[in-house]
Amino acid sequence: IPMYVKYIGIFTSIGIKTMQPSIYEKVGYELIQTFQCHKLSERAQDKLHYQLWKHSDTGVFGLALSKNESTGGFSAELILVEDVMQILSQLHKEQKPFHATAFKELFIGKSVNNSSFFGAVLVDQKVIRLHPQTTRLLEVMEDYELWPSRLESIPVSVAVDEVDTSQGNGKQPKKRQGKPMSIVHTEEVSPDADCTH
Repeated sequence: IPMYVKYIGIFTSIGIKTMQPSIYEKVGYELIQTFQCHKLSERAQDKLHYQLWKHSDTGVFGLALSKNESTGGFSAELILVEDVMQILSQLHKEQKPFHATAFKELFIGKSVNNSSFFGAVLVDQKVIRLHPQTTRLLEVMEDYELWPSRLESIPVSVAVDEVDTSQGNGKQPKKRQGKPMSIVHTEEVSPDADCTH
């Protein structure tokens, strides 16, 4: 019996790690731009890629991790900016440094990298910053409330329609020729646009 339980535990762990989000969560959203950013760890050399999406009808913004240049897994689901703002508002009221795990609740996926990777995205977006005195802690920027307005000014910059199923596992992304972004694919859409800050 212990061996059976152990096997199920391994199977479950693998199942969570390799779980892929559905592209249907981005139906109605337009890809605005793909960015690159550094990870929170100063030792990490490889970068993260993430995407800014905007709903065509409501104008709601969302962010999604799209690529890790090293081997760590993550969840590529769409995270709505309005949900992020609620967490930032609460953290700002508390006026205390916090760990990136504060963003764990935004994700359905269970990858252990989600929180820290998303924290790195928000540092890149200049809504939070690394705490100057305490390693691994973060703090909310005073002007965080202006973030949604800043997103409005980001131009659409999508060069290639590409499906990226690598998720940092070393596989090459698959190209899709001549299909507009509005078409729903059954795989994760990740245009290869090197839009850096």
